[in-house]
Amino acid sequence: MYLCPAQHDFKIDNLLSFVEKIRDIKFISKKIETLQANNNYMTGDSFLEYISYMGCSPAIQFEPDENNKEFCHIKIHQYETAKLIVSNKQARAPHCPVCEKPVKNWQQKKSDAGIYCDHCNNSSNIEAFNWRKMAGYAQLYIEITDIFPKEAVPQQTLLDKLTAITNVKWLYFYCCR
Repeated sequence: MYLCPAQHDFKIDNLLSFVEKIRDIKFISKKIETLQANNNYMTGDSFLEYISYMGCSPAIQFEPDENNKEFCHIKIHQYETAKLIVSNKQARAPHCPVCEKPVKNWQQKKSDAGIYCDHCNNSSNIEAFNWRKMAGYAQLYIEITDIFPKEAVPQQTLLDKLTAITNVKWLYFYCCR
């Protein structure tokens, strides 16, 4: 699952300050030094107050072990320009912002100008499309690993706290790569 600002060109000037603020709300805890990529963090003490898992008793692994290196942790990604992160395994066609119909084979209809809709002959920016919670377009992402689509949802409390920290509304989506 990913969290991202609703404003696709929003980015954090001081990433360390942002990390400290989300650590202060106990969403994340210590940095994971053993993982190759930077900006990987253990979940914080309030993680389960911010993320609601569906089902009666989900099995969530919060620590790696020798048999399983996949575990629930947080990754923070920031890019120089907005990047589309889209689910490859459970992809859904995005819906056109003009005619609201799904644009099948949108990858072949994508250009620098946006995505072309052959239903209404309109080209719109990527961020204008309705990705139906299976993609996001932003410069900043908070990735929560080891959550499958619709297995969990962020509580409004978390989205509100991120909004208060950044002064930008936050969204969420799922992505299976």
